[in-house]
Amino acid sequence: MKKILTITTATLALWAVSTFIVSNQTQKEFENYINKSNKLYETNGLKLTLSDYQKSFLNSKATMEIDVLNPEVAKKLKEDYILPIKVQYDIEHGPLLFKNGFGLGLSKIHNELLISSMLQPKAKEEFLKLVKDDIKLKTNMVISFAQNLQYKIESDAVHINQDKKDFTMTPLSVEGTSNIKTLTGEGKVTIAQIELKEENSSNALHIDNLAMDIKIDEIAENNIVFGDFLFSVKNLLITDDNNPEFNRVNIALNGLMQNKRATETTMDSNFQANINLKDTKLPTEFKELQNVKISMNMKELGIKGMSEFQKIAQEAQQEQTKLLTQLQSSKQEEMQPILEDLTKIQDKMVTKIIHSLNNLLVKDKTSIAYALDIETKDKASTKALAEVGYTGDIEFKGTVQELAKTLQSQILSLIRLKVDIELNKKHLKLLPIPMLEQQLQMGVAQGFVKETNSSFSLNGYYKEKQLIVNDNNLTATVLPLLMMMTAQ
Repeated sequence: MKKILTITTATLALWAVSTFIVSNQTQKEFENYINKSNKLYETNGLKLTLSDYQKSFLNSKATMEIDVLNPEVAKKLKEDYILPIKVQYDIEHGPLLFKNGFGLGLSKIHNELLISSMLQPKAKEEFLKLVKDDIKLKTNMVISFAQNLQYKIESDAVHINQDKKDFTMTPLSVEGTSNIKTLTGEGKVTIAQIELKEENSSNALHIDNLAMDIKIDEIAENNIVFGDFLFSVKNLLITDDNNPEFNRVNIALNGLMQNKRATETTMDSNFQANINLKDTKLPTEFKELQNVKISMNMKELGIKGMSEFQKIAQEAQQEQTKLLTQLQSSKQEEMQPILEDLTKIQDKMVTKIIHSLNNLLVKDKTSIAYALDIETKDKASTKALAEVGYTGDIEFKGTVQELAKTLQSQILSLIRLKVDIELNKKHLKLLPIPMLEQQLQMGVAQGFVKETNSSFSLNGYYKEKQLIVNDNNLTATVLPLLMMMTAQ
């Protein structure tokens, strides 16, 4: 018995000392995580602040504030929301964690937040009329000794009925892991079902298994996220009595965006999406369409230039939002000066974006490729690829007009081009281009297009002042004409 008491006492003492150490570390780790996150959130107009931390031996309470940086946007949001939004967390200190299941770690963090608590009185009253039971968001996080944050966020189901329209959504689930120092990790967002229906009608929107998978490998320049982002919808069903031509739309979607570091200073960015039309009832001219794939692949973009581009785009959005907000509350006679300012800002931002190309485009490295693949129910396919590479060494400076003139006169010395198209003749009616077949036949007569029993095709490239189309060397015949046209 004495030995057991000794072991028990020693174990409790060890746990108490460990808890004291961990409780002192948790506040620091929490603050560091918020500070690290802020560098990413601030580029999107948000700021996080740890406004209060009440520490005790076994448990602590923390209050985090979420505020909007743009004063004009904040002013507009304050009409409905209480800013800054305050989120309170209950923190259980490790190394032994008992609440909501036994575990080990630095700390376990829990939060429950009602959406109505973020709303101004009038907005809250209107919200609760629609959602009588309110909507609760529940967050559970565990910080491990390896400084990984394991999180799970869940919402209540949503049911709203208004104006004879019924909206339901099953609970939202967000879960994953994130390193509290690097913010790298994996996560998944899922909603099992979303449905919007009209009473006394078959009009409806129905979504099954909406999911987003996120994998973050690195965050560069505080605003470029390297990783994989996968989006999918198992079923998206739309029925519309008012549009009998389409009658019924039933599709499956999936998309993938990838940002990868190519070298120390460059990156690859790829996007692809697939739309499967399943048993969709389409108009007669499209009824055989089954699958559409689109992709955009950008290779070796300058990381510094991409960071500049994103910051300029965000700055432009903030400035435009500010002026559009002013425009909404302005009298008729006050609108013209605001519209003029809006035009000036747009011109200024376009110029900045073009100047960022100095760091975005890398000579003989950067390229952008677009691809399209159409498949019909009989498995016939049409494919198209167009790739443009940057081969120039131009300095992007001056006004938009000056740059446009320079680019037009030097375009053939700045790019390489590859085109590969194979158009199935069955798919001519899928492409709403006037007199397309006649234009293709003219291309065949001139040697630009090849024709077989089943398809039209065009394969060619331009690089280093050489033009090849369908194995025909047009450098001496067609290229001089193109050079003359661009010079003019």
